[in-house]
Amino acid sequence: MARLCRPVQPKFVSANIMGTVDPVLTRLLQDGINIWNEWRQRSGTTPDLAGIALMGQRLRRADLHRVNLSGADLSEADLQGANLNNSILIGTNLEKAKLQSANLQDAFLNEANFSAANLTQANLHGAVLMEAKLHQTTLRNANLGGAIAHRCNLVQAILTRANLTQSDLSEATLVGATLIETSLGYANLRQANLSMADLSRANLHQADLSDADLRGANLVAADLRQANLSGCNLTGCVLEEADLRDAILPAATLYVAHIQGAIFAPGDALSPTSEIRLSDLSLG
Repeated sequence: MARLCRPVQPKFVSANIMGTVDPVLTRLLQDGINIWNEWRQRSGTTPDLAGIALMGQRLRRADLHRVNLSGADLSEADLQGANLNNSILIGTNLEKAKLQSANLQDAFLNEANFSAANLTQANLHGAVLMEAKLHQTTLRNANLGGAIAHRCNLVQAILTRANLTQSDLSEATLVGATLIETSLGYANLRQANLSMADLSRANLHQADLSDADLRGANLVAADLRQANLSGCNLTGCVLEEADLRDAILPAATLYVAHIQGAIFAPGDALSPTSEIRLSDLSLG
């Protein structure tokens, strides 16, 4: 289970002059990514680009690893295939940015704005996304394994077939999110809001969903084996053909939940300790 923590930010060599970005660095970026990447390799320095304005700029495959881009405006920028490994993007504006196949592994993305951005197949393994905004963000086939996304806003985000194994999504908001065939094994989803989310065929094996809100969620054929559903609100959700063997169900609310074809271990769903009544369940 991923644990909420605050990793130490990487150190970098500052090239930021009196709170403004060195104009030489801005020109290097605007002159072409090949020139920028060659300069990065030759100089061996890690520039400070905090607060830089690069709205709509073409930055495909840019080498921005370990760079400080906190507070920068990269809205609508083309960062496809860019290397942002271990970079600092705290409070950065990446609204509607193109980040397909970008490398954001271990990046610091606290409070960054990725609303409506495209992160298809992006690598965010181990990234810190606490309180980041990913409203209507596309994260198809993205890798967020081990990511820390505490209180992250993922309302209506598209996470189809994404990897969120061992990620920390505690208190995150995923209302109406698409998580079809998404890997959430061992994930921390305590007190997360997943109401109306589509989790059909999702892997939630041993996930912690305690006190989570799953009202109206689609969990058709989801793998919930050994998942912790204690205190979870499953009112009106669809659990047809879901695998709930050995799931922890005490005090879970399944009022008018659809469970036709759901798989329970003997005694799981109707045990005296589960506090679930047969009269509360809709079987068709």
